[in-house]
Amino acid sequence: MSIEIVERAPEIKNPILILAVPGAGLVGVIAADHLIRTANLKEVGKIDSPIFPPVIGVRDGVAMHTVKIYGGDGIYVVKAEVPLPIDPLLKLTVAVLDWIARKRPKLAMIVGGVPEENRIKIEKPQVMTVFSSDEAKNLARDLKGQLMKEGYLSGYAAFFLREAARRGVPAAALMVQSYATYPDPGAAAEVLKAIEPILGFNIDLSQLEAESETIRLKLKELMARTVQTAKESPAPAYIG
Repeated sequence: MSIEIVERAPEIKNPILILAVPGAGLVGVIAADHLIRTANLKEVGKIDSPIFPPVIGVRDGVAMHTVKIYGGDGIYVVKAEVPLPIDPLLKLTVAVLDWIARKRPKLAMIVGGVPEENRIKIEKPQVMTVFSSDEAKNLARDLKGQLMKEGYLSGYAAFFLREAARRGVPAAALMVQSYATYPDPGAAAEVLKAIEPILGFNIDLSQLEAESETIRLKLKELMARTVQTAKESPAPAYIG
């Protein structure tokens, strides 16, 4: 079954892509939500497929798609608002990379969390960065975070980078230490700080920091669903 991508606005040429899906600490989702709000990105498209879980969003009594595309300021943000089982998730990734490759992106990024059991003791979580190629590393040298020198990266982030490389799309995975089963706005803030230099504008993090407890409560149910789905999917991991 196919993945349908529908755009409802003029395309952005040579964009930066950020892909965010529910995962550890909901880091990607929290970071994407904050970026969309503070950069005033508009909803410019949707992604749908019969293989996605039978879940819809509802706003003012109207059904809404749960994988959306936001755009503006040379950026696309693709955000999944519900956790996806591994097979639909991988097919979504392939479809998004095929779609963005035609736009000749400057960089495609996936942002997310890596579970850290001692997260409660870490004041400033560390952002780890892996690139799809030397070209991508040179293009995105302004990204902050610690470069993974050697070892292995497994799970969804590894799949994303491998598929991006196959398409000649310069890509990066930015994974931050996070809580495994607890929404982590603090980790999301560190990811946003890491990508800020390449976006070309400042990201105001004051609201994210001020509303961290509200965000945790709001996303409690999504976190629970994500944990359940994650039991069937390989989590990202670094093996040094």
